[in-house]
Amino acid sequence: MLSLRLAWILPLIALLAACGRGATPAPATPPADTAPAGETTTLAATVAAPVTNAEVDTAASACEEFFGFCVTAQVDGAVAGSAVAGWASSVNNDCAALAAAGAPRILELPLLTAAGEQKITVALTRIGAYTGPGSYSLRAQASDGAMPDMFPTIDIGGRAFSNGKGSSAVVTVAADGSGTLDAVSLVEIASVQVANPDPNARVNVSLQWDCRDEK
Repeated sequence: MLSLRLAWILPLIALLAACGRGATPAPATPPADTAPAGETTTLAATVAAPVTNAEVDTAASACEEFFGFCVTAQVDGAVAGSAVAGWASSVNNDCAALAAAGAPRILELPLLTAAGEQKITVALTRIGAYTGPGSYSLRAQASDGAMPDMFPTIDIGGRAFSNGKGSSAVVTVAADGSGTLDAVSLVEIASVQVANPDPNARVNVSLQWDCRDEK
Protein backbone atom coordinates (compact mmCIF):
# COMPACT_ATOMS: atom_id res chain seq x y z
CA MET A 1 0.00 0.00 0.00
CA LEU A 2 0.99 3.65 -0.20
CA SER A 3 1.71 3.66 3.53
CA LEU A 4 5.41 4.44 4.11
CA ARG A 5 7.57 1.42 5.00
CA LEU A 6 8.45 2.47 8.53
CA ALA A 7 11.41 0.12 8.87
CA TRP A 8 13.51 2.26 6.57
CA ILE A 9 11.68 5.55 6.17
CA LEU A 10 11.88 6.66 9.85
CA PRO A 11 15.58 7.63 9.50
CA LEU A 12 14.67 9.70 6.42
CA ILE A 13 11.89 11.45 8.30
CA ALA A 14 14.27 12.21 11.16
CA LEU A 15 16.81 13.68 8.74
CA LEU A 16 14.26 15.86 6.98
CA ALA A 17 12.85 17.01 10.30
CA ALA A 18 16.34 18.13 11.30
CA CYS A 19 16.58 20.16 8.11
CA GLY A 20 13.74 22.43 9.12
CA ARG A 21 10.11 22.72 8.14
CA GLY A 22 7.76 25.01 6.23
CA ALA A 23 4.37 26.21 7.40
CA THR A 24 2.05 23.82 9.23
CA PRO A 25 0.34 21.46 6.75
CA ALA A 26 -3.37 20.73 6.83
CA PRO A 27 -6.14 18.51 5.54
CA ALA A 28 -6.97 18.22 1.88
CA THR A 29 -10.21 19.27 0.33
CA PRO A 30 -12.39 16.36 -0.82
CA PRO A 31 -12.45 15.27 -4.46
CA ALA A 32 -13.79 17.91 -6.83
CA ASP A 33 -17.11 16.13 -7.26
CA THR A 34 -17.83 16.41 -3.51
CA ALA A 35 -16.42 19.89 -2.82
CA PRO A 36 -18.75 22.65 -1.62
CA ALA A 37 -20.59 24.46 -4.37
CA GLY A 38 -18.62 27.25 -5.96
CA GLU A 39 -15.26 26.04 -4.62
CA THR A 40 -12.62 25.32 -7.24
CA THR A 41 -8.92 24.69 -7.25
CA THR A 42 -6.67 26.57 -9.69
CA LEU A 43 -2.97 25.81 -10.09
CA ALA A 44 -0.61 28.71 -10.68
CA ALA A 45 0.83 29.06 -14.17
CA THR A 46 4.30 28.42 -12.77
CA VAL A 47 3.65 24.75 -12.02
CA ALA A 48 6.54 22.51 -13.07
CA ALA A 49 6.34 21.11 -16.58
CA PRO A 50 4.12 18.01 -16.44
CA VAL A 51 5.68 14.61 -16.93
CA THR A 52 5.30 13.58 -20.58
CA ASN A 53 4.27 10.20 -22.00
CA ALA A 54 7.84 9.67 -23.20
CA GLU A 55 9.11 10.26 -19.67
CA VAL A 56 6.54 7.82 -18.30
CA ASP A 57 7.73 5.17 -20.78
CA THR A 58 11.31 5.82 -19.72
CA ALA A 59 10.29 5.53 -16.07
CA ALA A 60 8.60 2.20 -16.68
CA SER A 61 11.76 0.79 -18.23
CA ALA A 62 13.93 2.22 -15.43
CA CYS A 63 11.98 0.62 -12.56
CA GLU A 64 12.58 -3.03 -11.79
CA GLU A 65 9.50 -5.25 -11.73
CA PHE A 66 9.73 -5.96 -8.00
CA PHE A 67 8.92 -2.33 -7.14
CA GLY A 68 5.33 -1.56 -6.23
CA PHE A 69 5.51 1.98 -7.62
CA CYS A 70 7.46 3.66 -10.41
CA VAL A 71 7.92 7.36 -9.66
CA THR A 72 8.95 10.20 -12.00
CA ALA A 73 9.79 13.69 -10.73
CA GLN A 74 10.40 17.01 -12.49
CA VAL A 75 11.66 20.03 -10.52
CA ASP A 76 12.21 23.56 -11.80
CA GLY A 77 12.76 27.00 -10.33
CA ALA A 78 15.71 27.94 -8.11
CA VAL A 79 17.05 24.42 -8.65
CA ALA A 80 16.13 22.15 -11.55
CA GLY A 81 16.36 18.43 -12.14
CA SER A 82 14.50 15.23 -12.88
CA ALA A 83 14.60 11.67 -11.63
CA VAL A 84 13.02 8.25 -12.07
CA ALA A 85 13.05 5.50 -9.45
CA GLY A 86 11.07 2.61 -8.03
CA TRP A 87 9.65 2.64 -4.53
CA ALA A 88 8.45 -0.08 -2.16
CA SER A 89 7.97 -3.76 -2.86
CA SER A 90 5.08 -5.02 -4.97
CA VAL A 91 4.53 -7.89 -2.52
CA ASN A 92 0.90 -7.83 -1.35
CA ASN A 93 0.31 -4.68 -3.42
CA ASP A 94 -3.35 -4.22 -4.41
CA CYS A 95 -3.56 -0.94 -6.31
CA ALA A 96 -7.35 -0.84 -6.69
CA ALA A 97 -7.83 -1.49 -2.97
CA LEU A 98 -5.44 1.21 -1.82
CA ALA A 99 -7.19 3.79 -4.03
CA ALA A 100 -10.73 2.61 -3.28
CA ALA A 101 -13.40 4.96 -1.95
CA GLY A 102 -14.40 4.72 1.68
CA ALA A 103 -14.46 6.48 5.02
CA PRO A 104 -11.87 9.27 5.41
CA ARG A 105 -8.40 7.86 5.99
CA ILE A 106 -4.76 8.85 5.69
CA LEU A 107 -3.16 8.18 2.32
CA GLU A 108 0.60 8.48 2.18
CA LEU A 109 2.09 9.07 -1.25
CA PRO A 110 5.02 7.31 -2.95
CA LEU A 111 8.39 8.97 -2.63
CA LEU A 112 11.84 9.31 -4.12
CA THR A 113 15.08 8.98 -2.18
CA ALA A 114 18.29 10.50 -3.55
CA ALA A 115 17.34 9.72 -7.16
CA GLY A 116 18.87 11.12 -10.36
CA GLU A 117 21.96 13.25 -10.90
CA GLN A 118 20.70 15.90 -8.48
CA LYS A 119 19.95 13.27 -5.79
CA ILE A 120 16.30 14.30 -5.57
CA THR A 121 14.30 13.27 -2.52
CA VAL A 122 10.54 13.85 -2.38
CA ALA A 123 9.01 12.63 0.86
CA LEU A 124 6.51 13.05 3.67
CA THR A 125 3.50 13.85 1.46
CA ARG A 126 0.11 12.64 2.61
CA ILE A 127 -3.61 13.29 2.28
CA GLY A 128 -5.10 13.49 5.75
CA ALA A 129 -8.69 12.61 4.83
CA TYR A 130 -8.67 10.52 1.65
CA THR A 131 -12.14 9.34 0.60
CA GLY A 132 -11.55 7.96 -2.90
CA PRO A 133 -10.18 8.71 -6.37
CA GLY A 134 -10.15 12.39 -7.26
CA SER A 135 -8.18 15.60 -6.76
CA TYR A 136 -7.22 16.95 -3.35
CA SER A 137 -5.84 20.41 -2.62
CA LEU A 138 -3.51 20.45 0.37
CA ARG A 139 -4.29 23.31 2.74
CA ALA A 140 -2.47 25.14 5.50
CA GLN A 141 -5.05 24.81 8.29
CA ALA A 142 -6.72 21.79 9.83
CA SER A 143 -10.45 21.79 10.56
CA ASP A 144 -13.22 19.59 11.94
CA GLY A 145 -10.74 17.45 13.86
CA ALA A 146 -9.37 15.88 10.67
CA MET A 147 -5.83 14.55 10.49
CA PRO A 148 -3.53 17.11 8.89
CA ASP A 149 -2.22 16.81 5.36
CA MET A 150 1.51 16.99 4.81
CA PHE A 151 3.03 19.02 1.99
CA PRO A 152 5.98 17.42 0.20
CA THR A 153 9.46 18.07 1.48
CA ILE A 154 11.97 18.26 -1.37
CA ASP A 155 15.73 17.88 -1.22
CA ILE A 156 17.57 18.62 -4.46
CA GLY A 157 21.22 19.49 -4.95
CA GLY A 158 21.72 19.79 -1.20
CA ARG A 159 18.92 22.36 -0.79
CA ALA A 160 15.58 21.68 0.90
CA PHE A 161 12.14 23.08 0.05
CA SER A 162 8.70 22.68 1.59
CA ASN A 163 5.42 24.44 2.32
CA GLY A 164 5.52 28.17 2.99
CA LYS A 165 3.87 31.47 2.15
CA GLY A 166 2.35 31.25 -1.33
CA SER A 167 2.84 27.49 -1.68
CA SER A 168 0.13 25.20 -3.02
CA ALA A 169 -0.13 21.51 -3.86
CA VAL A 170 -2.73 19.35 -5.59
CA VAL A 171 -2.75 15.56 -5.48
CA THR A 172 -4.78 13.51 -7.96
CA VAL A 173 -5.33 9.79 -7.40
CA ALA A 174 -6.81 7.43 -10.01
CA ALA A 175 -8.85 4.31 -9.34
CA ASP A 176 -5.91 2.12 -10.38
CA GLY A 177 -3.66 3.60 -7.67
CA SER A 178 -1.63 5.78 -10.02
CA GLY A 179 -1.50 9.51 -9.45
CA THR A 180 0.14 12.89 -9.67
CA LEU A 181 1.35 15.62 -7.33
CA ASP A 182 1.75 19.21 -8.54
CA ALA A 183 3.35 21.52 -5.98
CA VAL A 184 3.90 25.21 -6.73
CA SER A 185 6.21 27.75 -5.08
CA LEU A 186 7.68 25.56 -2.37
CA VAL A 187 10.00 27.73 -0.26
CA GLU A 188 13.57 27.00 0.72
CA ILE A 189 14.05 25.85 4.31
CA ALA A 190 17.15 25.34 6.43
CA SER A 191 19.03 22.13 5.72
CA VAL A 192 22.28 20.40 6.59
CA GLN A 193 24.13 22.28 3.86
CA VAL A 194 22.16 25.56 3.97
CA ALA A 195 21.93 27.26 7.36
CA ASN A 196 20.48 30.49 5.94
CA PRO A 197 17.98 29.66 3.18
CA ASP A 198 17.26 32.18 0.43
CA PRO A 199 13.86 33.77 1.30
CA ASN A 200 13.20 34.35 -2.41
CA ALA A 201 14.07 30.85 -3.64
CA ARG A 202 11.15 28.76 -4.91
CA VAL A 203 10.74 25.46 -6.74
CA ASN A 204 7.83 23.79 -8.50
CA VAL A 205 7.52 20.01 -8.44
CA SER A 206 5.61 17.63 -10.68
CA LEU A 207 5.48 14.02 -9.47
CA GLN A 208 3.82 11.11 -11.23
CA TRP A 209 3.61 7.48 -10.18
CA ASP A 210 2.29 4.18 -11.51
CA CYS A 211 1.05 1.51 -9.12
CA ARG A 212 1.90 -2.17 -9.73
CA ASP A 213 -0.04 -5.11 -8.37
CA GLU A 214 1.83 -8.11 -7.03
CA LYS A 215 2.66 -10.54 -9.83
